[in-house]
Formats: sequence, C-alpha cells, structure tokens
Amino acid sequence: MKPLLKYRGGKSKEISNIKKHIPSFKGKYIEPFFGGGALFFHLAPKRAIINDINTKLMDFYKGVQSDFETLKSELSEIEKKYSINRSNFEKLKEQKPKERVKDDNETLYYEIRDMFNGLAKKKYSDALLYFFINKTAYSGMVRYNSKGEFNVPYGRYKNLNTSLVTESHHQLLKNTEIYNLDYKKIFDMANENDFMLLDPPYDCVFSDYGNSEYKDGFTEDDHRELSENYRKLKCKALMVIGSTPLIKELYEDMIIDEYGKSYAVNIRNRFKSSANHILISNYGNIAKKYSPEFNFNPIEQIVTF
Repeated sequence: MKPLLKYRGGKSKEISNIKKHIPSFKGKYIEPFFGGGALFFHLAPKRAIINDINTKLMDFYKGVQSDFETLKSELSEIEKKYSINRSNFEKLKEQKPKERVKDDNETLYYEIRDMFNGLAKKKYSDALLYFFINKTAYSGMVRYNSKGEFNVPYGRYKNLNTSLVTESHHQLLKNTEIYNLDYKKIFDMANENDFMLLDPPYDCVFSDYGNSEYKDGFTEDDHRELSENYRKLKCKALMVIGSTPLIKELYEDMIIDEYGKSYAVNIRNRFKSSANHILISNYGNIAKKYSPEFNFNPIEQIVTF
C-alpha cells in the first residue's frame, strides 16, 4: 500500500534499508512522528498507534478513517472539476497560444487555500482541503507565513489523481488509533510487547518539516530530551534520522546501520545536497545480512522549500 500524501522527508525510497531491521513483535506498531507514514502503509499493521504534532495532517488521516464515503465523494467531485477546468484551459491555449489565458484551476486552488486557512467558508471537509493543497501546491512545498497561513502558490499541475485514496487505506486506518499529541504522551502509551518506529525532525536547518507547530525548529535541547526519553522506552524501538555530530554523540552506542541519501534540494533551484541517514536501535542489530561495515546505498529524493 502506498502513502497518501507528498511529504518532505518521506521514507518511500528507504523502505528496504529500514525494513530489514524491524523485529517481530506481538503488540502494537507505534509511530510518534508519523508524517507521510510510508513504512506504516507498506507494513499495514493490524493494530497501530500513529501520531503527529501537525494538526491538519492528522485531521486528514482521521477523515480517511472515519468519514471515508464523504471524502471519496468530494474527491470524485473535485477531480472532475479539475479535469474540466484543465480541458478548457488547454482549448483556450490552443486558440491563443501567445496570450496568457485564464486557468480556472488556479482560481479553484486559491479558493480552496482560503478555506484551508480559515479565510473563507468551507465547502469541503478538512480532509479534502488538505489532500487538494498537498497535491496541487507549487512543487510540493509546505510553507506558512507569520500568521500561520499556508502561502504556497498554485503548482499548475495537469492532473489531479484522487484514486490514491483507497478502501484499503480506510480499512487500515479504521484499526488504527490516531493522535495529535506531543510525542512524549505517545511514549507513555507504549508497552513492552509493542514496536515503535521513530522518524523525528532532523538536526538541521530544515527540521520544521514545514510544520507551523515547529516554527522554531526541533532544537538541540529537543534532541537531547528525545534521546533521554528514547533510552527509557519499554518497547523495542527503531529510529531513522540524519547523521550529524550531535546525533552520533547522543546515540553512539545504539547506531546499527548507515546509508547514503542524495537530496535534490530545490531552494530557488540553486543546489543539490547529500546526507547520510543512520538507524538507531534499542534492541541491537537483527538485520539478516549484517556486515560490520556500514552499507551505503545512494537514494535520491526531490525535496522542495
């Protein structure tokens, strides 16, 4: 099963690097920093707890979980409208190739963005608003102004594919506890038979992940506190995080693997960067093909800001 959303820092292309380190467990699968949930949707656990501090993100998943029929109806309606608007735009463009012609999808985008920001009366569910913005904002960017308003411009995409949201996703989320809490409260829910996967904000300048809730970033103090709490967990826990001197200092005795990742980081299209991700385990290294040397497998992902 594929993730439902575009998400900066998503792990879809890293599943093979992470999955081999996941242990067997009898309890619940827990993710306190859920984001796009690539591993969760890939593994499709029968019992799970997912959490993220991003309120609107988790409201989207709650919509898929509890009001699926309404959401599917809205998705069908908005995709049809988007398709008609695009067809009309292309016809006008053929007639006036040298002129800037009206794109009704641009108008639609800003109408929905205003609803998303609470600046206009809502005509759709919160789940639909989040999905539409996620799929149609420029270059997949996530950015908020000082008022906490999403302010990314229209992305001018040709198509809007709503078939990504399936009955299978709905059924999986029906059996999942969904929270919008501080991660420490999720830590308190964990029992010894559970397994926890952590994908926290990284120790870098981009650590807010576009979340208005992390407007000051996930700081060094936050990382030190997370490290202390991680070591106190009752359950088996695996963390994936970018490799930095601070992270290596905090988890030196628990690092079990490392792999390379190439980011095509688009900040005004200026540069490309790379990073190493490390895996941190509180139950040792259980990978079937374990080597004392770290395994560097370059993976590329487009990340936009």
